[in-house]
Amino acid sequence: MRALSMILLLAANAFGQAAPGLPAGAPDGLALITRAELKRHAEFLASDALGGRYTGTPGQVKAAEYIAKHFAKLRLQPLGGGKRSFLQQYPLERTYLDPKGTSIAFGGKNHTTGFAVIPGKDSKPVRVSGSFVYCGTGNPEQVPKALLGRIPVVVLGAPGGAAGDRGSMMRGNRLVQRAAAVSRDMASRNMRVVVFAVTDPASSLLDNMNYRALLPEKHLLEYAGERGPRRAEAHAIVSLLLAPKGSRALLTALGCKVDDAGVVTPPSSGKSPKVAGRVSVHVREDKKFHAVNVCAVLRGTSRATEAVVFSAHMDHMGTRMDGDPFNGADDNASGTAGLLTIASAFAGAQSPPKRSIVFLAVSGEELGLWGSHWYSEHPTWPLGQIVADVNTDMIGRDTQLSPKGTVSVTPSKDHQQFSTLVRTAAEIAGKLGMTLSNGDTYYSRSDHFNFARKGVPVVFFCDGEHADYHKVTDHADKLDFAKMEQIARLAYWTGWQTAQAAGRPKTLGATGSWTK
Repeated sequence: MRALSMILLLAANAFGQAAPGLPAGAPDGLALITRAELKRHAEFLASDALGGRYTGTPGQVKAAEYIAKHFAKLRLQPLGGGKRSFLQQYPLERTYLDPKGTSIAFGGKNHTTGFAVIPGKDSKPVRVSGSFVYCGTGNPEQVPKALLGRIPVVVLGAPGGAAGDRGSMMRGNRLVQRAAAVSRDMASRNMRVVVFAVTDPASSLLDNMNYRALLPEKHLLEYAGERGPRRAEAHAIVSLLLAPKGSRALLTALGCKVDDAGVVTPPSSGKSPKVAGRVSVHVREDKKFHAVNVCAVLRGTSRATEAVVFSAHMDHMGTRMDGDPFNGADDNASGTAGLLTIASAFAGAQSPPKRSIVFLAVSGEELGLWGSHWYSEHPTWPLGQIVADVNTDMIGRDTQLSPKGTVSVTPSKDHQQFSTLVRTAAEIAGKLGMTLSNGDTYYSRSDHFNFARKGVPVVFFCDGEHADYHKVTDHADKLDFAKMEQIARLAYWTGWQTAQAAGRPKTLGATGSWTK
């Protein structure tokens, strides 16, 4: 059936006709963009096996390898910068927990996962043995006076309220500030480490720690280029934040009661029983770490020295301290699946377009657009010969900004960088039965921006934020593959038409109209 459909498609294109079900004028290869292929790529990239694809982790490396293998299967040419390699490396500095020297032991078990660490100002390894002692929420009057030879355990709940507050990232920031204050107090009591019990299974801290702390499965990185770092903030002493499962076990051993919402009732006797244990933390640094982008090219014909770039970021936010991965199905397995399927369509078309097509999957986007920043400063295709960038990031959900049949676009008709590239996309959207919405709030928030700041015309397709944005609930079973197909076809057609055009896209400025 597949072979027959391909024959019919090529025959239709040969006579200048659109394939069945496609609008008149549809380019060669458009029908090759299918929901089935989009689904296959997105479900793999958003699977638990990739652990949230945090930049530089094994899961993100697996994603890069998957993309490179797909490009090789399509017989695209490597454009990573190295000899016959699809991978472009860029330098980072890495701070991480030594797995052999980091754990918390209690109740006869040595736990090597299920916690986060905010390092102390003293970078030396810490190994403290003793009895854990319950210290309430860390208020001075709740902390026992005799702490020598003991390990303080502090419940870290919502500031000014009960544990179980399901607040925002801002509340999480306040909790981290509270932890820093407790850490300073414990340092004044000659403690070397403090354990914070995070009892609320829905605490915003579980997400917040992704950005603020080290996890056994996750390092923190600093970009060695021009962008600022995102690193652990040192506390006065080592702070170990225990995830809800471990917190419940430790607090129960200390005589506390913890309800389903995470509210803690202190020991009825007023004193906690002795619970022997140990906390070990060893923070290391690697100043010669690196991450990778994946890049390939399909050579054009009569204008092959010029190129249209299709970009998408493959990375996401990794795994939380409680072991739940941020699978990032919409953000951005969807856009990366679009990139891979668009590559399949170009490779399967009857003939290549006039200009070359560069396919670029970047990492480091969630950390500050690092991978695309590096590419824009170290392009493997001459930057002056890149005529446009078509970027896809979050294309699989209906949102308030992008309801059914709609996709947000930036630079919009109201933006000073509105161009004939976006006008082309608007005209094609009409042919596909789609409408565009103003997505200018995202102009500087995805990888197209690093092309735009270099003067390259860009168009960015995005559905906008939704209830699962940057949460562990962003799963592949929530993706709308029909919508993904529609947006991927819009992106493909826009890039194809740009690659075939006599001239380059031109900046128009804000016009107030998508098509006039």
